[in-house]
Amino acid sequence: MSNFFSIEVLNKIKNNESSPKKLSRFITSEYCEELLDFRKSISSRLVDREESTKVPFVFEDSSLTKNLKNKIEEECGEFLVKDFEPHFITTRFPLRIHADTGKDPNDVIFKNIVVPLEINHDSDLYKNNTSHTLIFKNKWYFESALFTTKTKDNYDFIIKDYDENFVDIIDIFKFKQIVDDTESNKFIEYKGNKFLINEKFKNYIKNLSETKRYNQRTDKHILNTNKFDIELYKKYMSHQPYEDCTSLELDEAISWEPGSLIYWDRVRIHSSDNFRKNGIKSKTCIALFTSKE
Repeated sequence: MSNFFSIEVLNKIKNNESSPKKLSRFITSEYCEELLDFRKSISSRLVDREESTKVPFVFEDSSLTKNLKNKIEEECGEFLVKDFEPHFITTRFPLRIHADTGKDPNDVIFKNIVVPLEINHDSDLYKNNTSHTLIFKNKWYFESALFTTKTKDNYDFIIKDYDENFVDIIDIFKFKQIVDDTESNKFIEYKGNKFLINEKFKNYIKNLSETKRYNQRTDKHILNTNKFDIELYKKYMSHQPYEDCTSLELDEAISWEPGSLIYWDRVRIHSSDNFRKNGIKSKTCIALFTSKE
C-alpha cells in the first residue's frame, strides 16, 4: 500500500505513541450522571441508527465538558479535536475491528479517548458483567478503516429483524433488491432471520442504500496467515467472523467502568467485545479522536 501520511507527519505521530492506559475512578458517579443529563439536553443533535446513537457536542457547550477536557489534558497532554466532533455514543451492537485514523494525511493524529458513563444490562442477573475495549498490538498508518474479509466496499449495515435481533447486511444493494421485489405485509428470510416488508421498511432500506459510510472496508490488515487465539475469540469477539482476526495479536482487553478514563494511540487496531452475549443491552461513553498541532 502507498503511504498515506508524509514521512514528517508519520514521524510526529510515532513520537507521540505510548501504551494503552486506563485510569479507574477518573470522574465520580455524580459527574457521570451530570454528563448524561447534559447529553439529554442536546438530544436534538443526535444521529440515530439501530446499532448506535451519537450526540455530538463541543467542549464550550458546558462547564461540565470544559472541565472534563482540562482534566483529560492533565493526564494525556494537550490535544485538538479536528475530524470528528467530541460525541456521546450509545452502542447497542458491538463495534467490529477498526482503526480511527481519520482521512487527513496532514493530521498528526494522537489518542482515542473514551470515558465510559453507563452500562445497561438486560436484567439484574447480569448486573456484575462488564464490557471490554480490545486493543491489538497491530497498528494501521493509513486512512480510517473497518477490517473485514467479507467486503471491500461500504455497502454493509447492521439492522434489526422482526424479532429485534441484529443482522449484518453484507450488501445493502442486493438486500434492497429483495425488499423492493417483495409485496408489502409479506415476510422475507435473510441469513436465517425474518423481516416484515412494508412501506416504512422499504423507505428505511432505501435511505441506508443512499448513505455513504465513513470508514473504508479492507482486508489489508491481514499481513500473515497467523490464526488469532481461538479461546480469546470465543471469549471476546464472536460478533464478527473469525477470519477477520487473522494476523491480529491482542495487547489488552480493557474493562469498562463508568467514570474511568481509557486511551490509546489512534493508529492501534481495536474493537469492542461481544457485550451482548454477557447480558449487556447498551453502553454509553464520551468518545474523542484527538490530534496534536
